Amino acid sequence: MLRELACTRLRGVLVALGLALVLGCAEARVQEAPRSRVAIARAETIMIVDAPLTPAWLYPEGRIDYNTIELLLHTAVAGAMGVETEDEAWNLLLTPGDRVGILVDVEGIQPHDPLLEALVRQIMDRGVPMRNIIIFAGEESALFRAGYDISGRAPGVQVMASDDRGYRRGLTRIVLDYTTKLVNLSRLRVHPQIGMHAALANSLAVVPYVDRERLLREPELLPEVAAKATIRRMTVLHILDALSPAFRQSESGRGYDTWSYNGVLASTDPVAVDAVARRILEQQIAREQANGGACALLEVPYIEPAAGEYRLGVADLEQIEIVRTGP
Repeated sequence: MLRELACTRLRGVLVALGLALVLGCAEARVQEAPRSRVAIARAETIMIVDAPLTPAWLYPEGRIDYNTIELLLHTAVAGAMGVETEDEAWNLLLTPGDRVGILVDVEGIQPHDPLLEALVRQIMDRGVPMRNIIIFAGEESALFRAGYDISGRAPGVQVMASDDRGYRRGLTRIVLDYTTKLVNLSRLRVHPQIGMHAALANSLAVVPYVDRERLLREPELLPEVAAKATIRRMTVLHILDALSPAFRQSESGRGYDTWSYNGVLASTDPVAVDAVARRILEQQIAREQANGGACALLEVPYIEPAAGEYRLGVADLEQIEIVRTGP
């Protein structure tokens, strides 16, 4: 009888301890909710106006300051990785033996050349040879229109197109056969079909044209590209050119209206950087509407599914650590 009572009490103690551990772990998970980091580096201006080497008669609107762009990229990359310098950041992201693909946005308004050039220099500073850096996009014709040399005869960084190199298992062979790491570089802008083009949307360039068009028609499914295991594993950083984001299409429908945000965003989390980018666009659209401008409300239907169904990152701004530098 005493033995049975002791066993009963022991079982009760063990159950209580187990329950306490479960509740404690649950509470810890609530208190330590996962956070993502997005770095925003901004400058007062990115233009050099009426300087000795940029006279007003030759550059009436000024010239982009390459040094400022380089500094913005340095700051954003270091901030995204939570370290002091860009060298530390790239050491965490790449090795000298990597073959690095830069997925560049050329379908709408492309990233500023000084930013792309600064990115290539920083990758080379990590020890990656120029011949092991590939700039690529979805279509050869889009690269040609954007001014890239696609002949393959020019020395230096290689330029490739997904449709030219072909696909295997639904992914471009550039990813499967030519690269070991990916850096996603896109320019922040509104998009007539999916609301906003930023990091997640730029990933469409790695799949065939038919799949791209299908996902543009069904934007809730768009994150399935970034969620592919190969893309998820190989993409080490997402960079958004927000130097002059586009907040609406122009009246002609052929161009974009932009404003001087003078910023660069970077993150390892494509959902978080898109969520922050959406807020930046929303704020500018609200300012335009307050001043009587005609701007459509921004609807981006793929960010929440990217965080929820596809588990690609964090969409809740309260759970995103935003590291700001500059004004």
